[in-house]
Amino acid sequence: MRLAAWLMLCSMLILSACATREVAFAPITTSIDEPFSVTGRLSVNMNGKGYVANFDWQHALQKDQLAINSPLGSTLAKIVRTNTLVTLETEDKTWQAADIENLTQQTLGWPLPLSGLSWWIRGLAVPGENDEVASDGTLSQQGWQIRFIRAEDSMTTYPKRIEMNRKDLNVRVVPQNWN
Repeated sequence: MRLAAWLMLCSMLILSACATREVAFAPITTSIDEPFSVTGRLSVNMNGKGYVANFDWQHALQKDQLAINSPLGSTLAKIVRTNTLVTLETEDKTWQAADIENLTQQTLGWPLPLSGLSWWIRGLAVPGENDEVASDGTLSQQGWQIRFIRAEDSMTTYPKRIEMNRKDLNVRVVPQNWN
């Protein structure tokens, strides 16, 4: 019995040493948009219904390509944004519109704030847009309340998690692999 208790105590100490404390931080302001490529997870909770997906996103100044994948890896939708057009493509249908927010609201039932998210995923406020930062670091911008979370001992400026809330819609983005 004493051996089991000792092993449990050692396991708890080892696991607690590996845990990192997460902290909220305020966004950084810049006006320089840099290309990036990132994969990660996305969860959406709207009116009590939850959805989970993986994503693969390539962002450039003139174009975004975003693949939304099931947890098992199959592509559910592809979104391509150029300066003048946004296309959402699923296995059996294609939609087009002038902006991503209206297109995803019509097709998915919730607006994907891709124009803002291309800044927020990097812990940045969208330049030239009205914003307010609360004392806890929460950013209010484009009708969203955005919290940036990172590991306390993180050396990167990128958030570990972005939590976005708007009315009955909660979106969490967890970037995992940056290129």
